[in-house]
Amino acid sequence: MTDNWRFKTKSITKYNPLYRDENGNFTKNEWIVFFQIGVVFDERVLTFESYLEVEDKYIKAILLFFKFHNTSKIILNSLEKNSFPEYPYEDKKELLLVYNKLNENHHITQNELPIVAKLILRNLIWAELFDNASKEIAIRFGYDFYMYFNSNKNLDILFPEIEKIGLYVD
Repeated sequence: MTDNWRFKTKSITKYNPLYRDENGNFTKNEWIVFFQIGVVFDERVLTFESYLEVEDKYIKAILLFFKFHNTSKIILNSLEKNSFPEYPYEDKKELLLVYNKLNENHHITQNELPIVAKLILRNLIWAELFDNASKEIAIRFGYDFYMYFNSNKNLDILFPEIEKIGLYVD
C-alpha cells in the first residue's frame, strides 16, 4: 500500500491549535495515550473519567464521518492486535468480547464500531476503518491521538460539526 492517502487527508485531534508554536509543534504538557491514566499533566491527574470525555468526542466524530458518507458496512484493515494488559476498568468484558472476534477484513457492525474505536484509541489494537463501498473513504489513526479522515467528498460541511464536539481540524 502506498502513502498517497496522506495527500487527501484531514487530521482530527484533541490538541487546541492555540498551543502550537510557529513551527506547528504542540507546546502544552498533555497526555497522549490511554495508559497515562493516573499521571499528572498541567497540574491535573488524568483520570479514567476525564479520559472518557475525550474518547467520547473521537467516537462521535467517527460516527459522524461514516454517517456523512452513508456508510452501511465498515471494513477493518491492517489489523494489529496488541496484548491485552491487566485492565482494571469495568468495560473489560465488553471490549474483550469484540477484541476476540476481530480479524483482518472484519466487517464491523454499527453496534461494534464504538467498541472498535475504543480498542484503537486505547492502543489495544491498531487498524484502519474503511467504507466497504470505497477505499477512498477511510479513517486512519496515528500516534498521540491523531485521527485522519480520508474522503472522495468535500468534508468542509462536516468540520463545523467536528469542532462542535470539541475536536480540532488541522
